[in-house]
Amino acid sequence: MKSRKNRGKIVLTALAVIALAAGYSFGVTPAEAADKFPAKPVTILNSSPAGSPADVMARQIAQNAKKHLSQPMVVVNKTGGSGGVMFASLMADPADGYTISTITSALITGLHGDLKKDFSIDQFEFLVHVQKEPFCIVVRSDSPFKTLNELIDHAKKNPRIKMGGQATYSALHLLALAVAEESGMPMSYVPYGGGSEIITNLLGGHIPVTVSSPTTMNQYVASGKVRALVVSGEKRLPQWKDVPTLKELGYNIVITQYRGFGAKKGLPADVRATLVEAIRKAMEEPGFKDYLAKNSQFAEFMGPAEFTAAVRADYEYMGKLLQKVVKK
Repeated sequence: MKSRKNRGKIVLTALAVIALAAGYSFGVTPAEAADKFPAKPVTILNSSPAGSPADVMARQIAQNAKKHLSQPMVVVNKTGGSGGVMFASLMADPADGYTISTITSALITGLHGDLKKDFSIDQFEFLVHVQKEPFCIVVRSDSPFKTLNELIDHAKKNPRIKMGGQATYSALHLLALAVAEESGMPMSYVPYGGGSEIITNLLGGHIPVTVSSPTTMNQYVASGKVRALVVSGEKRLPQWKDVPTLKELGYNIVITQYRGFGAKKGLPADVRATLVEAIRKAMEEPGFKDYLAKNSQFAEFMGPAEFTAAVRADYEYMGKLLQKVVKK
């Protein structure tokens, strides 16, 4: 009797092993096991050209998330339309987590301007905040302008100066407009697709001054090709200790750039959690920290709730600024 019971246990154990191998563990069917996210590569859309700060950040996250996801993350650049081409592509795909996008303050501010007719902030959900930094106003090193005030004084006495930046009504554009408004500086804004285009046109002499990010300009300032005149954050940057903030110069302007990831609204909760955790762990990888150090960058993780609150607060602030500085 005892041996018969033991034989029964052996049979049941063998069946359990077979069930596990077939994907039937604890009632999970093979179809359900195959549907476990992600079952295929995750596409990260980016609106700026290859080599721009958001593009590099996304590729670093994808590289360092490899050990934390069962499938790779693949960055695809969708440039054009001030971010509209990327957003259209994001909205065309299902809200299943297999297509996400980079999110920056420049893009979200654009929802007040050129993107407003096609997209609303309510169409997105915001997953992870990765980086935050101020903007900067820079000139070539051979420029006659050593300070922001020299630039402003020149613009007041000469024809309207051209200032480059990213996209019409982006956060960079609003910064340029705010400085022009408070200083009385005549200025014409020249929009470009992203950081790499901005530096190409500045160094090529097509524009005398530009608004950009320190991430884009760090190597050029360090090599002596570019001079930074001012930054738009609350404090000076550690790598540019001699460059003042706008507030130090008497301007009531603080505008910062954030970079992170978002998705089309409607992600399943488990998919959202998987993506957020993979990105969080990627940010903790030595390779990602090494990238930050080499580029004088600083990481700041925020999950969905905190990042959403921050994005919406910035969206409201930039909307008010837009009403103040843009002449209707």
